[in-house]
Amino acid sequence: MEYLLNTNDLKKAYLGKPVVNKININIKKGDIYGFIGRNGAGKTTTMKMIAGLEKPTSGSLELFGDKNLNYGRSKIGTVIEYPCLYPYMTARQNINAQRHLLNMRDESIVDEILDIVGLGNTGSKKAKNFSLGMKQRLAIALSLVGEPEFLMLDEPINGLDPMGIKDIRDLILKLNKERGITVMISSHILGELVKISTRFGIINKGELVAQFDSDELKEKVKEKIKIRVNDVDRAYNVLKEEIGVENCEIDSEREISVFDCLEKSGEISSALAKNDIILESMAKEGSDYESYFIELMGGNNND
Repeated sequence: MEYLLNTNDLKKAYLGKPVVNKININIKKGDIYGFIGRNGAGKTTTMKMIAGLEKPTSGSLELFGDKNLNYGRSKIGTVIEYPCLYPYMTARQNINAQRHLLNMRDESIVDEILDIVGLGNTGSKKAKNFSLGMKQRLAIALSLVGEPEFLMLDEPINGLDPMGIKDIRDLILKLNKERGITVMISSHILGELVKISTRFGIINKGELVAQFDSDELKEKVKEKIKIRVNDVDRAYNVLKEEIGVENCEIDSEREISVFDCLEKSGEISSALAKNDIILESMAKEGSDYESYFIELMGGNNND
């Protein structure tokens, strides 16, 4: 498996207090990696260490399978914290300035990038007069000038209206699908990350508490009825033959998980009793994405 980013016990401490504590992130080439955590959880500090804007207290990282970080970082584009724009320049002038800074001679990339981010028709309008959504798209445009293979976006949809959020979401998907750019994106808007991310990392108080792909997430939040009985095999047959359950399984703890016919809990109880099967417990499980993420981030307790 080809990982574009690996961190190994990456840690950052200020005055002896860890802000990021020995985290191990794995991002595959082609991923859209949703990086989730509360304010102050360590998301921005982690991204800064990856980009070389902060020096780790301990630990290490690899980019593109190489410990030569200068080479790897030359292939990264970043928008971390606030968009850094020249406010009295147009979108074209901002991109041209970035092109000169990176010694990119091909001027045709300016029109190409303006078209990609949807700012080709802004003309002589100065960046200071852009909406927040336009400023974010221009910031992403600047990060594309060096033709990166890995893009890190820190809270790019924070504060945007629904249309601005959709524009950024569509842009990220376009960059990932059409240009093959791997993306690491942090956000508080969990519903938006679920729509686009292929892999997730959850950070809480500086520690990476979970890491999983989108298919694993779907399984974790899948609604089901969990049944414990005295005769699992007979109960399984009753569910199939008498209730019409099609999707159920017996787990390692000899409990039955039922994924369909969820509205038939009363019929299930009656059918099991009729067949002299003792029902020890039956409960619905599963949650929505937001509830699951909040639980991983420490629940509703902000302490």
